[in-house]
Amino acid sequence: MLFATAIGEAEQTALLLDSTGAPLAGSYIDQSGRDISGEIGAALSGVGKEVSRSMRMLAIGNWTAVVVETDAATIALAPATDDAVVLLASSSTVPLGLVRRVLTRSVALAINWMRDRMGR
Repeated sequence: MLFATAIGEAEQTALLLDSTGAPLAGSYIDQSGRDISGEIGAALSGVGKEVSRSMRMLAIGNWTAVVVETDAATIALAPATDDAVVLLASSSTVPLGLVRRVLTRSVALAINWMRDRMGR
């Protein structure tokens, strides 16, 4: 429910993944109604570190988001902390501007949620 206010009624789902790909918040429900958050996280484990490493090697600054558009969906990733990333999966019918806006809101929610958990 962490990302419910950011997502609203759009055809989207969001996950907060730690550096190992373990889901910390959110859910990813497949077409059969099964939560596949763990499987998605496992497939993406270490992606944040790899993107950071690539950006460093290319000397083009810190990464803020990676967005991949396909015929079926748009997948967006952004760092929430050095160790965690937010994944947003959207229907391909959702406008890219909305995807970016929801991703930004989801990252803010994730950062605040993690701060609260750490007692900061």
